Amino acid sequence: MSSLKLLIYGLVSEQAALLALFGKQSVGEQFLLFFSGHLIASSLFALFLSTTFPSRFSTPPKRLFGFFFVFIFFVPAFGVAAAVLILLYFRWYMQQGERAEFSTVLLPAFLAESADLGAGMGEGGAWSRLRTAGLPKEKRLQALMSVGTVSGHNASRFLQHATGDSDDEIRLLAFNLHARQEQKIQQAISAALDELNKADTPEQRASICRNLAFSYWEMVYSALAQDDLREFFIEQALKYAKQAQQSAGNDPALLVLIARIYLQKYDYGQAYKILQEALAAGADPLKTIPYQAELAFQARDFAKVKKLLMQDASIRFRPCIGQVGQFWGVR
Repeated sequence: MSSLKLLIYGLVSEQAALLALFGKQSVGEQFLLFFSGHLIASSLFALFLSTTFPSRFSTPPKRLFGFFFVFIFFVPAFGVAAAVLILLYFRWYMQQGERAEFSTVLLPAFLAESADLGAGMGEGGAWSRLRTAGLPKEKRLQALMSVGTVSGHNASRFLQHATGDSDDEIRLLAFNLHARQEQKIQQAISAALDELNKADTPEQRASICRNLAFSYWEMVYSALAQDDLREFFIEQALKYAKQAQQSAGNDPALLVLIARIYLQKYDYGQAYKILQEALAAGADPLKTIPYQAELAFQARDFAKVKKLLMQDASIRFRPCIGQVGQFWGVR
């Protein structure tokens, strides 16, 4: 049946259904005639609209038929008019594949304040500004200060790079900020050691040992200790982490720390064992994915590496590990 015939028969059926409402039959007969005529008209109109809808829209015909049928059937008369208007809109008004007015968006005007650095600027943005020789010194100092206010491996590495800058003021500031970070952690370690000597209960000793383990590890993770001193801090972190673990029981965060320490010591078997204990104790699986993936990589189980990284799609946005995730196909 051609599309034109479907349209004509649909109009005739809908008109007959409407006329039935004004006939001399009983109310029951009027309803039955109207229902039958409207049902046939709705089916014909839905078939007409679904078969003549523009092919560039990938919606399956069955879904279109169902959509138009429900719309027309439950909105008598007006539903037909609205559906036909929709068809005309998509067939004739939107003849092109895309709306011309949305094909190009002009870039916004450059705002001078967009170059200002926020207090939490990361290493990448700050380092790019610090390396720009033509940038005013105030901007470069601001970039250095923005990273100097935070801790962590990336911030410490940034400060170490900045100590080799050609500008004396920037170089001296980088040395000062780097030393200040190290001094802050050393003071926390000294205070914790004093508290440990005065601790009376096993609970207090466990809590202090836990703080010491994380403080010593911070020295390693932030790259504030080098060579033999770094090995000393690793051993101290492991020593106090084990002492805290003996008293505190299965602390997931502490177990993850011990696993990371064993990773630093290249003891992959022990790291894997402790990491499994941490997961069994309730450690967040998503937070342990990087360490599990590293162990799988060391075991040359590349399929497992990819499988682990795929479990967290947001990993591609994280510093450092993000590039690893993208390399393994995390999307």
